[in-house]
Amino acid sequence: MRRWLRGTRARLTITYAVIFALVAGLAAVAFSIYLTRLEAGAIDDSLTAQTQAVVSGIDSSNGRLSFQGGDVLPGQTAEGIAVDAILIDDRGHALDQSGQALPPAAVAPFAHDALAGSQPVFGTISIGNVQHRVRAQRVGTGGASGQNVALVVTRSTAEEQSSVRRTELLLIAVVVALTTVASILGYVVAGRALRPVRVIAATARDISERDLHRRIDLALPPDELGELAATFNEMLGRLEAAFASLQRFTADAAHELRAPLSVMLAEVQVSLRQERSAEDHRRSLRQVGEELERLSRLADHLLVLARADAGALRPRLEALDLADFLEERVDQWRPLISQHGLTVATELPDVGRLAADPELLRRLVDNLLSNAVAHTPSGGTISVSAAREGDWWGIEIADTGPGIPPPLRVDLFERFTRGDPARGRESGGAGLGMAICAAVAHAHGGSIALGPGPGARFIVRVPADGRARIEP
Repeated sequence: MRRWLRGTRARLTITYAVIFALVAGLAAVAFSIYLTRLEAGAIDDSLTAQTQAVVSGIDSSNGRLSFQGGDVLPGQTAEGIAVDAILIDDRGHALDQSGQALPPAAVAPFAHDALAGSQPVFGTISIGNVQHRVRAQRVGTGGASGQNVALVVTRSTAEEQSSVRRTELLLIAVVVALTTVASILGYVVAGRALRPVRVIAATARDISERDLHRRIDLALPPDELGELAATFNEMLGRLEAAFASLQRFTADAAHELRAPLSVMLAEVQVSLRQERSAEDHRRSLRQVGEELERLSRLADHLLVLARADAGALRPRLEALDLADFLEERVDQWRPLISQHGLTVATELPDVGRLAADPELLRRLVDNLLSNAVAHTPSGGTISVSAAREGDWWGIEIADTGPGIPPPLRVDLFERFTRGDPARGRESGGAGLGMAICAAVAHAHGGSIALGPGPGARFIVRVPADGRARIEP
């Protein structure tokens, strides 16, 4: 039971039932008050009519009260309506009474008030367990000494009160019945409204990393639940893409690790199986050393990307002169550029103040220069330039090589993306350079993009004041 009460459907039903019961109860109370006042008004109107009927038959022309048909107060009107009336003088004495008139002492205060004023007086008194409505009105003089006389007409309200009580009981029964029906309808409607939520919850429970292709297949209107289902499907799409990327990353990393490990294992096994000269051993050790260097670079690249994924790639900003920094990097690469039969051209500002992490920025520039050297044919040119664009610095490294193939442009900055896998692996590249460049630029609050041109043209934009992107 407690578990059911904790459910959203039950809470919605209870809330709806309580609100409906309150509204219906208030409506019933208002109707009961209105009915009570209506009954009271009808009784007062009846007393007024009876009083007027009696007063119309009074004759006081001779100085004393007399009634049509005699001196006795009539017990009914000419229309045959019973009258419970009593005549009381200003001393509280009953001069006459008819019907089931109340005791003079009970109604004397009303007669006194009526005689003291000029307007009729209404009131309610209880005799035993029965309430009576009273109307007192001054009607003239009477008695032996000619005192002022008030006519007091009364009527029991027992019948009307009983009718009101029956109506109230009926209203209570109607409110209870309507609340019950409304609760049932609310429970059904809440269940239908929450059905998409149950489907989403069931789908979420059943989905594993092997079936992230599943989606919420419900025809929903464009409301909150429809938005929830669409958002959940989008989340599943992102998870599916993330898991697929992780699987590709794992497979590519395993492949990149397996190649140098296989080479080293083969060299060690050959050295152990047969006698080899000192020169052969040195050659084997050099081969193993090269593969270890490749593994070290791969591990370093993977560590940088892992830090970027975790938001831990936070630049240690220092004040740099961008022109001097780029000139220094070009000078470091100039011998290798010349060795490949290439030339390098620079277009740098005289002064270029920049707040950046020199180690991360060096890694970015070196990766781009390495890519240009590896993919530019002999006789080509590599150009390096920088320019201030408002609050940003634009760094451009371009070459006259074949450029980036169109199919590769979409995933160029993804991990393990290579235009020529065979050549990349042979030259020691693992396809992580562009991903690292993107991570470094992003960590500095900037970006990297592939610009138009006959060759490869990379444009890096970083904020001049070092607004590094800090992950929470």
